[in-house]
Amino acid sequence: MLSDRIKEYFDRSVSSEFSGLSEEHPIIILNALKNIIGDNREEYSKKLLEFMERKSKEFPKREDDQSILDETAKEGLGLTVFVSDLEDACQEGIPGKIEKEAAKLQWVSENGLGGFEALIEVALQDFNRLGAFSFHLFRSNIFNRNIMKTWIYTRCLLKEIFKKPLPDPHEHELVECDILIGDTQSQTVNFTSAHRFWSGEYVRLEGYKREISYWIKNRYIQNDIEVDNNIKKEITRYFNSGGNFFIEIAEDLIEKDSDIVYLESLRYLSKQSENFHRFISLEISKLIEVA
Repeated sequence: MLSDRIKEYFDRSVSSEFSGLSEEHPIIILNALKNIIGDNREEYSKKLLEFMERKSKEFPKREDDQSILDETAKEGLGLTVFVSDLEDACQEGIPGKIEKEAAKLQWVSENGLGGFEALIEVALQDFNRLGAFSFHLFRSNIFNRNIMKTWIYTRCLLKEIFKKPLPDPHEHELVECDILIGDTQSQTVNFTSAHRFWSGEYVRLEGYKREISYWIKNRYIQNDIEVDNNIKKEITRYFNSGGNFFIEIAEDLIEKDSDIVYLESLRYLSKQSENFHRFISLEISKLIEVA
């Protein structure tokens, strides 16, 4: 099945030894491609799926995920295990302690999601660096979810969190997460990630909103945006009835990871309101020109 193949690529990607920037983790483009491919599941794009397979194996695989769990169990889990212990360890910033508390939660949780979702909230404290990565990792884990594989997603998240010290948790700001667009590709990718978190139904949604509200109030800058006076008719058609429009563009952008991730954000915006169609039309024209 298509969904099984995609999940296999997700699992392989999050198990990778990746030393690059969190904003460039391969799970971001893989989940973006999953969303685009989903526009036509019956006659799916073999070109995009084959690219997903190559991308998922781009980096060597970690081999110590299970040993971390085994060592933690051997040391003993203690009488009680709380999510708050993991949260406290994250604020202390000691990688070994954080990983141990996460492993304990993995052992005592029925599905392992308690620790994973708490770590997502922690990651959003550094939204510019980890916002888009956290969203796409979260959605990849939920997709066709196998509770026996949650730990590899948790470890992937831990690896990225550890790369830089996190800021302290932020206070909730009185702002709304209305649809906005940025004047750079990364800004728009970050905002569409923020909006999807904000609009979702998650156990720790209030914590996610707290960190996102701070980012919107203090980090997000909206400058004047160029628009195209002539809206591509394909965008209007897609808005009304779906189709292969974004699939075909993504096929032309193969090997241009950041452009495909941006394209997926434009796809999301295209579904929200016709008010964005002039902006999307111009941005797609730019992508096609340099393809």
